[in-house]
Amino acid sequence: MIALPSQGCEGGDLYALFSCGAERFARVVLADAVGHGFTASGVAAHIHRLLHEYSDVQDIGGLLEALSRTFQSRERPGAPLQLATVVTANYDRSSGEFNFAYAAHPRMLLWRVRERDWYALGEGLDGLPLGVIAGASYSQASVRLEPGDMVMAFSDAVTEVESPVGEQLTTPGFVEVARSTALGLPREAPLSRLSAGVLDAVSRYQGTTRFKDDLTLLLLRRAPQ
Repeated sequence: MIALPSQGCEGGDLYALFSCGAERFARVVLADAVGHGFTASGVAAHIHRLLHEYSDVQDIGGLLEALSRTFQSRERPGAPLQLATVVTANYDRSSGEFNFAYAAHPRMLLWRVRERDWYALGEGLDGLPLGVIAGASYSQASVRLEPGDMVMAFSDAVTEVESPVGEQLTTPGFVEVARSTALGLPREAPLSRLSAGVLDAVSRYQGTTRFKDDLTLLLLRRAPQ
């Protein structure tokens, strides 16, 4: 996992891992609050508190609905509208089932070890950001991870970087960066090495190691059997 706030030590990205269901399930959350610095950090902290409030909600779509409803209801009258994108998933350690849903967050990538390639997860599961409509509903989808498969969640900082001549990397460009990086490493290379390799490739694309937006890159792998 890599987390790089764009302004000092405060940022609007939030990542969290929870164990639930007698530790059979792992819950993964990555949120990106609109804005930067201290203000965005406060929104991310608010989401983190809500996640603990709804830790017993097993349904992923229902979790996002509860977050959206409560998130908006607690905004202060007259305060600027606060928005956040979220991706969340439940992973069943025993079966490899990976259930996920989005609130306008960039789609995660799935690495199929048999095919040695990345695929976007959840076509059409965009949803609305938290804070837009209190009664928003969210659909969920599921995929089964095979031993060695990986899932990559990330904030949009990695797709919105620009080259020195102003060309944005975009999602297809980032997928190609992730693909070439993974193919250049051994099959069971540490996730930290893959994350660092992807970050290094994105930095080379923009020509600097400093990012204009908060950047988070989270990698998960089902243990090989």
